[in-house]
Amino acid sequence: MMNQVKIYDIAGAAGVSLATVSRVLNHPEKVKESTRARVLKIIKEKGYKPNANARGLASRRSTTVAIVVPRITRASVAEMIQGIDDSAKKYGYTLRLFIGADTELQRDLWGDVIASSVDGILFMNDEMTPETFDLLQKTPVPVVFVNAISQTTQYASVLIEYEKCAYEITKEMIRRGNKKILFISTEHKYAVNDLKQKGYEKAMREHDLPVDIIYSSGDLSINEKDFNEYLDKRVPEVAMAVRDSMAISFMNIAMKKGHRVPDVLQVIGFQNTRYAVLSNPKLTCVEIPIYEIGNKAMSFLTELMKQNGDNSQKDKKDHPNLYVPYQVIWRESTK
Repeated sequence: MMNQVKIYDIAGAAGVSLATVSRVLNHPEKVKESTRARVLKIIKEKGYKPNANARGLASRRSTTVAIVVPRITRASVAEMIQGIDDSAKKYGYTLRLFIGADTELQRDLWGDVIASSVDGILFMNDEMTPETFDLLQKTPVPVVFVNAISQTTQYASVLIEYEKCAYEITKEMIRRGNKKILFISTEHKYAVNDLKQKGYEKAMREHDLPVDIIYSSGDLSINEKDFNEYLDKRVPEVAMAVRDSMAISFMNIAMKKGHRVPDVLQVIGFQNTRYAVLSNPKLTCVEIPIYEIGNKAMSFLTELMKQNGDNSQKDKKDHPNLYVPYQVIWRESTK
């Protein structure tokens, strides 16, 4: 049977950091005798058997970077990873992909990430639970958020200015004479979607227009039910959705009910994935430069890995968000 004890278990039981456990395994002479004895005692009691990667954590010379992503089914993930990979090759780093959307398994996931002896982490999950953030705080290597935003300035975030973007496109649709503008977001709380919503609300309130928001699931069977119920009650002049898939789903349901796009209803997405040009009519989108975001995130992480030898959280400097330019691609779903 495979050993189930994780490096996090040892650190937690001993009351020390992950880096300290690693030093005990890799450079015991650098750890205070009493601490070393306590850690070794717990390792023996729990039967922890570190692999070769875990033993190399303290020196962190693996030239490997971890990508942590909740799922790989989203259309944007592959292109973002391609941008990361092209940049990683330039700097001589290899990549390891860790996939895990189950919040209950986050502890094991992060234990695997740290035990893999990576030099840095690119974090794509924008659904931050308190437990995940606590685990992130204990991570002894640099972390950069990719197309996601950190709760604190301890971590750099590489993304577009979502609030500004949503504000400007809402203002533009108002300028074009629209007053009934619907904003479609997700049931799950994502920080970037909150920023989009904030920008939308700001523009609507500046023009004394009613804020109209619905929250639905990325699951087609669920959002179809929600969208049908909404459209049975009223039809907006414009619908803006945080994901292309949700925008297209809403558009398809509206057209099935006889609402012409874009004559009666205009629809806007917020990604510009390949689905946007496959839809009929083709979807107007805010284009998020996914490849460039991934490429820039890897480049910035490389700088952090060079600058930070130990990179313990207490010594972590504040990092500003790094913004990548965006544009709106106007297509057939708007006038």
